[in-house]
Amino acid sequence: MTTSSSRRRVRLWFGQHQIADYIGQPAHADRYEAAMRRRFPGLQITNEALRCADGQDVLPGR
Repeated sequence: MTTSSSRRRVRLWFGQHQIADYIGQPAHADRYEAAMRRRFPGLQITNEALRCADGQDVLPGR
């Protein structure tokens, strides 16, 4: 079972609008990010640690 402490969130942005959201294990999130960068080279993509309810990072930032 995967806990929130070992998950990352990848988001694809069109300007200020989020158009895709993926949450998964770090290796899967990195592959998803790479695929989205190839497919949408002009859009902003973020890959960050999933946050706890108190707003603290669960994993060290990238």
